[in-house]
Amino acid sequence: MTDCARRDIFLQIEPLDGYSPLAPLLCARRYGRDCQLNEGHDLGRIPSDEILQARVDALVYREYLDPDYAVPNTSPIAPSDSTEPPWDHRVPGAVLWAKPGERLYIHVRNADPNECHSLHVHGLRYGIESDGAWPRGIATKDGRRSDEILPGQSWTYVFDITEEMIGAWPFHDHVRMVGASINRGLFGGLVVRDPKAPRADHEVPLFIHAMADVMNHCKFESPMLSTGQTYSTTFPDAGETCDYICRIHGASMHGRVRVVAGSPGAPVAISIVDNAFTPADVTVTAGTQVVWKNNGANQHIVFAGGGGNQTYCLNGRAYVGNTPIITGQPGDRIRWYLFNLDVGSVWHNFHPHAARWQFPHPPTGASDVHGLSPVETFILDTEVPLALRLPCELEALQCCTPPPDACLITLCGDFLFHCHIEEHMMAGLAGLVRSKQKVWITDEILKQIDFVLPTCGCGTECGWVDLRRCLKAHQRPGSTGGGSHTHGMETGPMSGMGPMIDGIPENIMMMEEHVHGGSHPHDPMPEPKPMPMKVPAQPAFNPLEAAKLGYWELLPCETPILTVHAALMHTGKVLFFAGSGNDELYTTGLRSAVYDYENGGFTLPPTPTDVFCAGQCFLPDGPVFVAGGTERYDPFVGLKSSLIFDPISEQWTFVQAMKNGRWYPTLIGLGNGHPMATSGGGSPENEIYDAPTGWSVAGPGIGWPLYPHLHLLKDGRVFHSGMRLGGSGMAPGYLNPTTGAYTPLPAAAVPASFNFGARDQGATVLLPPAQTQKVMVMGGGSPSINKVHVIDTDAPSPTYVQVPSMLRNRIHVNAVILPDRTVVATGGSGIAEDALTASTEAEIYDPATNTWHTGARARVPRMYHSIALLMPDGRVLTSGSNPSRRNDEKRIEIYHPPYLFKGPRPCLERAPEKVALGAAFAVHSPDASRIKWISLVKPMATTHSYDSEQRLIDLPFRRHACHLHTEMPANPNLVPPGYYMLFIVSDQGVPSVAKWVQVVAPSKESPMPHGH
Repeated sequence: MTDCARRDIFLQIEPLDGYSPLAPLLCARRYGRDCQLNEGHDLGRIPSDEILQARVDALVYREYLDPDYAVPNTSPIAPSDSTEPPWDHRVPGAVLWAKPGERLYIHVRNADPNECHSLHVHGLRYGIESDGAWPRGIATKDGRRSDEILPGQSWTYVFDITEEMIGAWPFHDHVRMVGASINRGLFGGLVVRDPKAPRADHEVPLFIHAMADVMNHCKFESPMLSTGQTYSTTFPDAGETCDYICRIHGASMHGRVRVVAGSPGAPVAISIVDNAFTPADVTVTAGTQVVWKNNGANQHIVFAGGGGNQTYCLNGRAYVGNTPIITGQPGDRIRWYLFNLDVGSVWHNFHPHAARWQFPHPPTGASDVHGLSPVETFILDTEVPLALRLPCELEALQCCTPPPDACLITLCGDFLFHCHIEEHMMAGLAGLVRSKQKVWITDEILKQIDFVLPTCGCGTECGWVDLRRCLKAHQRPGSTGGGSHTHGMETGPMSGMGPMIDGIPENIMMMEEHVHGGSHPHDPMPEPKPMPMKVPAQPAFNPLEAAKLGYWELLPCETPILTVHAALMHTGKVLFFAGSGNDELYTTGLRSAVYDYENGGFTLPPTPTDVFCAGQCFLPDGPVFVAGGTERYDPFVGLKSSLIFDPISEQWTFVQAMKNGRWYPTLIGLGNGHPMATSGGGSPENEIYDAPTGWSVAGPGIGWPLYPHLHLLKDGRVFHSGMRLGGSGMAPGYLNPTTGAYTPLPAAAVPASFNFGARDQGATVLLPPAQTQKVMVMGGGSPSINKVHVIDTDAPSPTYVQVPSMLRNRIHVNAVILPDRTVVATGGSGIAEDALTASTEAEIYDPATNTWHTGARARVPRMYHSIALLMPDGRVLTSGSNPSRRNDEKRIEIYHPPYLFKGPRPCLERAPEKVALGAAFAVHSPDASRIKWISLVKPMATTHSYDSEQRLIDLPFRRHACHLHTEMPANPNLVPPGYYMLFIVSDQGVPSVAKWVQVVAPSKESPMPHGH
C-alpha cells in the first residue's frame, strides 16, 4: 500500500488508581447501583464494602489530540450511553476510528511509572516493528524497543488500513503477563468503518471483559482503637501492596504495607498517632504479622477495603445502572461493535432482548444470541424496539389530531442485553437499551386501560419495585429478608466488642468529651472527661422493614474535611466548610470542600479565613453568605469578616466586614433578601447586610445566647425559639429586625415541662407547611432530654404545648424537614460526646397526626459538629462528628426515608426555572392524576444542630391532564426570595426528584405584602 493518507494518533498509557467497576466515581449517586436488585443488592445499591473490594489500580490507553499529550480526547466512547463515566474515569480509555486508505501512525507513550508496556493491534497490516508482542519486536540504536516501552519512553506503531480490514479490532498490552495487564484495563478497540454501510443512529463499542488485580486481596478492619489498644494481622502473600486508612478520619490518614518474598520475620510495629501512621510505609516478608498500637489521644479504625476481586464487566462496569444504558427512539439503528477482552478460560455470549440480527456470510437466518471466544469480535446491527405495544385505545389516539385535553408524555421501555451465561449475568454482566416513545394520553383513556403506563422516571436511580410482594412466600424460617448472604466486610477480632443489640455487635471504645469554655469567650476551659462510645455493625437490607423504618447506606468514600458547616447549593452540590475545624494548631490549614453528590468527587477551593463556627445563610441569587468565625482560640474571639461562596465559580470572595467580631453567630435571610447577623460571642448588636452598601446596625444591643435559633415569620418578625448553644437567661420571643426591639413570651407561655435550662444544642424547625407558623423544639441539654414542644406563633396567645416525646434523649440532634411534610431527627446523644448514649436511630415526626415513628439505625454516631441535609432526591445526607480536637469523623452515611419503599416516584418532568412571588405557573408530570402535594422546600445551610433557612411551603394546585397549575404566594416573609427545591408528592406519600426554582420579587415595584 503506497498511496495512503497519513494520520497521527497519540496514545498514552496511564494509571487509574483505585478504580472500582461497581462505582467508577466512588462517591457518585449515579453509580454503585444494581437495578436488577440481585441478592444482597435489594436496595438497588451495592454495599460500600463490596465496591471497595472490587477496586483495581487500573491502567488505560488514553488518546490525546496533540503530540505533547496536553489535550485529551474527551469525546465519549458511546455517545448514547447515558451512564458512561467522564473521560478520565473510564475503562477502556480509548476507542479509535479509521477508514480504508489511511496509514495510522500511533504514537504510544508509557506514563505508567512502574511497568513496561506495549501496543498490539489485531487484524491490521503491519511489520514486526509495529507488532508490540514481547519479545518479538525490534530495538532502536538508542536502546528503545517496540515490544517493551519503558516508563517515560515512547514508540510509534504504523498500520495500513485497507478494505479487507473493515471490522472491529481489539488492541492491548502484550508484554509478559498479558492477561494481568488486560484485566487492569489496558486494552481498547480500533474500528474500521465501512463507508458503504447504511447509517447507524447509535454506534456502540461494547467490551466484555474481566477486571482484577494480581495478588491484591488485603482486607481487614480493626475494632475502634482507643489509646493504648492494639490490632494485628498477618500478610501471607508476597508481591502484595496493601493500602489502608483510618476509617474514621478518612484517606488523609493512610499507610501502606509492602509484602516481599522471604521467611516470616518478627512482628512489625506501627504507631498510630493523631492523624498519622508511623511509619506510614513498611516492607515485610510473607507471613509476617503487623501490629498497630494507638499512641494518640483520639480513636481510630485501621481499615483496608480489599480490592482486586475479579469482576465481569461491560465497558469497565458491572451491574445494571452502572453498565451502559443505550438510549434511543423506536426504530433507531444500533450498530454494536462487540469485543470479548476476557482472556481467561471462559467464553461469553451476547443476547439483546427484543432484537435480532442477520449473519450475512454465509446466510444463516436471524439470531439473537451469539458466542464470543476470548479476543473475538464481531459487528451487528439491531433496532431499538417500541417502548410499549400500545393498547387499542391509546393507539387510536395517536392516529388523529389529539383532543384539547390530551397531553404528550414519554414512555420508557428498558430492554436487557447481557451474557446469557446466568452466573455471569447475575454477577453484573448486563446492560440496557432504553426505548423512549412519546404518546398522547387523556384522563379518560388512562381510566380505560388496566395497567400503569411505563413513564420515564425523572432521575438516574433504579425504578421502584415492590420487594415485599413475593418476599414472604420465599423467605425461609429465621431469614431476615435480606438474602442468604451479605456482601459486608469481615470484621477484626471480637475482643473489643460490647453488648449485642438486636443481634448486632457493637464496638466499645473510650473517647474524650468535647468541652467549651462556656457562653462567654473568656470563660476558662473545663477539663475533658473520657467517655465510652459504641459503633453498631450494619445489618443486611430488609425490604420488609425498610418500608417501615427506612434504611441507612454507608458510602464507600470519606469527606476530605470535617463537615462543621454544610449548605446545599442550587447546583445540586454541597458546600462543606470547617475553616480550622476545631484545630487550634491549624495542622491541616483552613479547609472547605465542594461535594458533587450526583456525579461524585470533591474540589477543595482555597479558604481565605477561619470560617470555623461562623454563621451562614443564602443570598437570593444563590451564593452562600458566611459571616464571623474564629479569630483566636482559648479564649475564643470572633472574626468581623464576611464572605460569599459562589456556587458557579466555586470560589470564596470577601465582602465588607461587620462592625462586630462574631463567634457562634446566627445568620438569617429576611423577606427583603438581606441577611441579618445576631449574637456571636459577646456581640449584642444585630447587623443587616445590604449589597452594595454593606452592613448596618439594626437597633440596640440584645443579650443573645450563642447560636440562637431564629425563624422568619410571615408578618416579618423573627421568632427566637429559646434553643441555643450554651446557657442563657434570654426567654423565647419575637424580634423586630428593623428596630431591634425584642418582645419575650409571657412566662405563662413557657410551661415548666419546656425545661428551658436543658434547651442547649437541641433542634428547632418551622413545622411544615410553613403556612401553619408552628415552631417545634426537640431535645437539648447534657444530660439531654427527649421532650418536644410546639408553639403556634400565629395564635392570639402563643404558648408552648408539649407533644409526644422522642424515643431517645438527644443533644446535638439534627432535624430535617422531609418533602412528605414530616420531620426526621438524626444523631445526638444522651450525654454530650458520650457515644455510649448515642442515638443512632432515626425518628420521624408527623405534624398531621402528632406522632413519632422510630426509623432505622445508622452505623455512624453523629454528635458535636455533625450535619444532616435534605437532598433533591429526598434522601438525607449525614456527615461529621468531632468528639475532641483533631478527632474528625469523615464517613458519609445517607438515610433513605421509608417513603422511598412505598411506591414509584412521581415524575416531575418540567417546571419553570424562575417564578415571581404571586405569579401563577404550571408544572408538567405524566403522573399528575396521582399527585397529592406540591411543595417548595428551602435548601439547608446548617451547623451546630441548627438551620435558619429550611422551610416547606404548600402550593395548592388544580389538575389539567398532565399539568398541575399553582400559584406562588405573594408574601416574601413566607417565601423569602432565593432558590428552592420544588417537589411533587404522590398519593402514596412518595416524593419526586426535585427541580430547582428561583423565587424572585415581582418585576414591577410594589409594596411588599405582609400577613396572609
